[in-house]
Amino acid sequence: MSDLNSETEVVLGTEHKEFAASAFCRTMSFRWMMVTFRPHRKLYSTAFLPPRNRELMSQSYFLRSRTVPTVEKIITRVPPSPIGGILRAAGGVSAMAIAGQLTLVAAIPVLARLYSPADFGIFTIYLSIVNILGAIAALRFEASLYGVKDSAQAYVTVKLILLAVMVTSVLAFAAGLLWASIAPARVGHLAWLVPLGMGGAGLVEAMNCWSLRVGLLRDFALGRLILPATMALLQLTFGLAHFGGEAMVHAHILSQFIFIGILGSRVLSRKDIGGIARAPWRTVFAVARREYKFPLFDIPSALASFAIINLPAILVGSLFGAAFAGYLGVASRLVTAPVTLIANPLSNVFVSEANKTSSRAHLLGTAHGLLMLSAGLTALPILALGLAAPYIVVPLLGAPWVPAADIMTALAFMGAMQALSTPLQDVPALLRRQEVRLLVDGARTALVFGPLLAGAEAGWEPLKVIYLMAAGGAVGFALKTAASLYLLRHYVEPSGAAIPKQSHHLEGKTP
Repeated sequence: MSDLNSETEVVLGTEHKEFAASAFCRTMSFRWMMVTFRPHRKLYSTAFLPPRNRELMSQSYFLRSRTVPTVEKIITRVPPSPIGGILRAAGGVSAMAIAGQLTLVAAIPVLARLYSPADFGIFTIYLSIVNILGAIAALRFEASLYGVKDSAQAYVTVKLILLAVMVTSVLAFAAGLLWASIAPARVGHLAWLVPLGMGGAGLVEAMNCWSLRVGLLRDFALGRLILPATMALLQLTFGLAHFGGEAMVHAHILSQFIFIGILGSRVLSRKDIGGIARAPWRTVFAVARREYKFPLFDIPSALASFAIINLPAILVGSLFGAAFAGYLGVASRLVTAPVTLIANPLSNVFVSEANKTSSRAHLLGTAHGLLMLSAGLTALPILALGLAAPYIVVPLLGAPWVPAADIMTALAFMGAMQALSTPLQDVPALLRRQEVRLLVDGARTALVFGPLLAGAEAGWEPLKVIYLMAAGGAVGFALKTAASLYLLRHYVEPSGAAIPKQSHHLEGKTP
């Protein structure tokens, strides 16, 4: 007992010698408290301790702050800056897109000397038709992949997309055979090339949607490099080999299937391919019925949206000749290059952010940040390019391309407004408000084609008609941006699931 008393004096100090007789009990009680005591417990008992020990324990306990969180909690409570993540994601996607589009734009001066304006006109007409039909090749079911979280449901949706692309391509080929019998000889060969390009465009878009759905932004960005760079390289090769003007179309089709092969091997595993192949057809048709809004609302909307961008070239070619369609095609490619380089990747960033969170504040903050980035990095450079076009086109492309300079100036303001609307272009689809997109795109169609058709009917000069068309297009893109912001403010919950999630109840069971 004396040894234990000495030990107690050392531990508790000399002022506690009056408790030496009960040192054993006090020591065991103190040790038990050290073992069982938790700093964050609100309730614990010290009633069995002597008064002095109870006072010391109370002081010891209150020395531990119950209001200051641990270092780990402090770190986890600090929210990361959203603009930093946006810039990193946009930079990764934009880097590859910029490289691919710069390759395509850099090839234009050489291509302009290998192919005639009429050759460019035929290619522009083909590409415009493919862009319009390719947008609906999958009946817009590819956009439904964004809301699918379950792998089995995703396999079913992909199988539905493949079925839709096959059916629409066959229908386009049948229509092309009928059209070839009445089409001019110069464009008759497009009857069988357009369905191939249309099917390829549908598969390319489905592959892009799959990459975004599974979060493979790096592979998605790689695809942004492969497609334009491959097309530019093939067109240069075919032009140097003197394969003729049709080679521009052949190069585009080949580049699509090269893209599908490379990206598909990277983003689809054997398990994914097997799951798609084994997806029950009964479930595929059930998903098609459940997602009826995509073909019902998105097909007219997509047709209107892509027609606004692509149909003018077809109409200009039919009204003013294939060469003028070539001028418009080259001018559009140069003016919209910043949109493709920067604004489209920003749109992909917004889709990725929307799939991560459904917070109204976060989505609005992301939208405002992307709009500011697009204004500074895309809209202003487009306006500057339009002003400089008369001074750079002839040295860049040659004397035969003088009309393209005036068309670039006319298209600059519409291109700037398009750049602002592009980052938020998927908002109606993400919020399942396809009817709003349909109404907006219907208004945009009237704003673009009203002046174009009226001017052509009145016999105005082509350049004046294009200026009126560009003014209407600028108003239409501004309306589209306003509609997207309105939806984000009024149809997203402040917290919780703002973006409606699809029901994953399957009628069949996927192995």
